[in-house]
Amino acid sequence: MTIQRTSAIGLTDTADALYLVNITLGGQEFTVQLDTGSSDLWVYAPDQDIKISNDSQLTANITYGTGSVSGPIQFAELKVGEYTVPSQAFINVKTVGAGTPAGLVGIMGVSFDSDTGSRVAGTVHKAWGEANTLGRTTISNILAQNASLQPSYDIALSRLLDLDGGSGTGAFIVGAHDPAFAQVAQAPPVPRVVDSEWAGYLDGMKVNGQSVPFPKSVVKNATEGKLVALFDSGTSFVIIPGALSDAVYGTIDGSIKVNKTWYVPCYSGANVTFTIGGQDFPVHPLDVSSLATQTMALKDGTNTTFISCVGTFQDLSIVFGDAGIGDVDLILGDAFLRNAYTSFTLGAANREGDEKGSGGSFLQLLATTDADAAWPDFQLTRAAALALAFPAVIDPMFLPALFPAFAAVENATSTGVITPFAAPAPAGGASPAGALADDAGAAAGGGGGGSASAWIDKYGPVVVGLLVANLAVVVLLCIAALVACTRGAMRSGARTRTISPSYAPVGFREKAAAGYDPEESAPIRGYGDQ
Repeated sequence: MTIQRTSAIGLTDTADALYLVNITLGGQEFTVQLDTGSSDLWVYAPDQDIKISNDSQLTANITYGTGSVSGPIQFAELKVGEYTVPSQAFINVKTVGAGTPAGLVGIMGVSFDSDTGSRVAGTVHKAWGEANTLGRTTISNILAQNASLQPSYDIALSRLLDLDGGSGTGAFIVGAHDPAFAQVAQAPPVPRVVDSEWAGYLDGMKVNGQSVPFPKSVVKNATEGKLVALFDSGTSFVIIPGALSDAVYGTIDGSIKVNKTWYVPCYSGANVTFTIGGQDFPVHPLDVSSLATQTMALKDGTNTTFISCVGTFQDLSIVFGDAGIGDVDLILGDAFLRNAYTSFTLGAANREGDEKGSGGSFLQLLATTDADAAWPDFQLTRAAALALAFPAVIDPMFLPALFPAFAAVENATSTGVITPFAAPAPAGGASPAGALADDAGAAAGGGGGGSASAWIDKYGPVVVGLLVANLAVVVLLCIAALVACTRGAMRSGARTRTISPSYAPVGFREKAAAGYDPEESAPIRGYGDQ
């Protein structure tokens, strides 16, 4: 998407995993993550001299699924784009726990001021009384000090790995809409349905044109047949019930599921569409899977590093266990938000400085992905990325033959022989053609569910050679050359996401309990997958 508003605050896209905004705090410049799923501003600046305007003598702790931060609540002048807050409360982090993403120096949360959502507000209110407004979030302060602005902010996330206009720069716009997306003001409002969260109803979901049945919502008094979704720019992936994740990747031939995580042929995908506020939002195939770097032990005991593609619609039980998220049913993170221009409007309670709730708040969204144009773009972009990728790219069907960690395959859709870039049928009800040819699969191993195993038994050892000489990459280099000629200059290298050997996604913020004590370190949803 192209952002026209010159006063838009730029967002830097880091490998489609983190979206960062530049701020100046106490005279020092920082690049921090913009997070609609949390409320507080914090920075970690052990070597920078932040000019502090006031010190509360209070301390706040934030614990994440894979990290934690703590430090004093202090105040300093904050500049964000064209806006200045003379005295903004923030956590001046002194202690960073293990698991905090390397290189992340801070987060600017733009959710609500409620005690349960904000560690700063909760701590300030407990110490100084609930009427105190010193613990306001950045967005609340900006709107309070600029009464002429409409009480909203918009977010547009870029897609870096996209040859069809991907620029690596998105936008954060306060109090106005980008002219190119001004019609967002006429989009159906999606009311906030969970207090202190940017959460609204997901009406429906389709995979390759077929409606996917929803499980019963875990949210009390939720509308029958709908699920409650958190719109969270601080989460890289889409976190959904396992049945919905299976409905997506179970249609993609050549995919396997191990420990609830789907591994997908890098050149295949599915047509996924979410319905929100009565509108359909197609998801670009580039957002259905993600290139990921892994280092694992081969069956001979030696370690090797390779690239595979991981499904970006993750089973929520991987992160939250069988108990689920609790306050919402699913999280629509960056893998969804890249497909929409999203406007967040704060209700009257927040506009008037009442920090106890988020009543009257709502979202409005515009779809930005053309489902028909997305598939050719996916084919060219993914081919270019694979051609430039290093080390070797390994197809999911080979993983069980090579690595002990993939021995317990829960599901497999492979039938044997790969046909690159076999796209699903357009959204209209037809079943996807898939990425594997049935007749070739039968020849390789008899067809049906056992053909993949037979194929691996026969040819698996040969795959080790791919770690040294990836013939597929040579072929894709030719494709990439064509892409460079027909679509403009390519980027200098493929960006991939580095993950742990078992591929355990970074945890997400868990809502604080109703009886939250600001002096205790309760977990909240975390930084997003990397």
